[in-house]
Amino acid sequence: MPFREKKAWFTIGALLMVFVPYYVLMVRGYHQADPDFHYLADLALHALGAFVLLQLGLIAVARKLSPEDAGIERDEREQLFAYRAGRVAYIILILMMLLITFVMIHLEGGNWGWGMAYFGAILVAEIARAIALIVQYRRDY
Repeated sequence: MPFREKKAWFTIGALLMVFVPYYVLMVRGYHQADPDFHYLADLALHALGAFVLLQLGLIAVARKLSPEDAGIERDEREQLFAYRAGRVAYIILILMMLLITFVMIHLEGGNWGWGMAYFGAILVAEIARAIALIVQYRRDY
């Protein structure tokens, strides 16, 4: 398995390991009679920090597992894979942003919840990008 495919798998794993628990805790903290926004902001910062550290650690592991692939520059095929994956992620992101905005206009809710819905759309688009990369690597090999 090439280094960039491992990196995509690790990205999906890191996003799910950090942000699934984050969203569970965020929803519990937000749906209170009087939500503590300092707690929610701290929770978001800790989740982002944990994701960055976990991603850096997993990339280091991927480099150890594939030292011959890690230093190689992307060739035309890998650039095409990245372009296609980015296009898929961009389309998903735009569709989710439009859907969230439509729902937000027609429903009442607090700003924090809608902001986290937008953040979730970005996470889903990033997971879709990684999945699209993996699918292309699997089809090519």
